[in-house]
Amino acid sequence: MMPMLALVRVERPRRRPVRLWLPLFLLWLLLAPLALLAAPLLIALALLGIFGPLLVAAGVWSVVSASRGALLTVHTGADSFSLRLL
Repeated sequence: MMPMLALVRVERPRRRPVRLWLPLFLLWLLLAPLALLAAPLLIALALLGIFGPLLVAAGVWSVVSASRGALLTVHTGADSFSLRLL
């Protein structure tokens, strides 16, 4: 299943931590037109026999689905940033 929510947390010294819940379905809606624009290119490459479009679609889907549960944490000195995909 695709990640639908991102939890963002920013911590700075002597300040309250900032926590944001960002819905990712808006991002998926924004990326949908890009997928439609890439479709003719994928079809042309498939007709040339370079690769199969189903193979590409399966690869993209597996990468997006595998990103669910990912945690990215960056520490720079006393500041901290973390991003978690749910």
